[in-house]
Amino acid sequence: MELSARTMYGLRALVTLAGARSDSPMSIQEIADDEELPSKFLEGIMADLKRGGFVESRRGANGGYLLAQPPSEVTLLEIIRHLGGPVAPFEACGRSTGGEEPTEREQAFQPVWSEIREATIRILEDYTIQDICDSVPEERHEDFAPIYQI
Repeated sequence: MELSARTMYGLRALVTLAGARSDSPMSIQEIADDEELPSKFLEGIMADLKRGGFVESRRGANGGYLLAQPPSEVTLLEIIRHLGGPVAPFEACGRSTGGEEPTEREQAFQPVWSEIREATIRILEDYTIQDICDSVPEERHEDFAPIYQI
């Protein structure tokens, strides 16, 4: 299975929103800067995520994007299907292309490909945006210096 850059950027943006330490909306530029993504490309992705009901937008000087639902309720499978289409583990290449009938040996592989696809779907259904967010190490701010007072 290969994810497009568009799908991966969308996943990263959602994880960034889930990891935000405030309830304030994040602008596209903030998300793009945090994830080192092209902001123009991200604009289209965020609009698509909004149409899919994954994010909400707020207008104004302090506007931006927020998650539309709890990150623990949004599975990777939902996002991947929304941004990238159906899930297929990989394209099996062989002689059969165009309208040719697959050979008996090629057909013998079909149960394997189906099982791989089903396992992939099960795994992507099990992981949520929150799961990924929780596994991202916390950023260390190098300019942070604790003040100790007695």
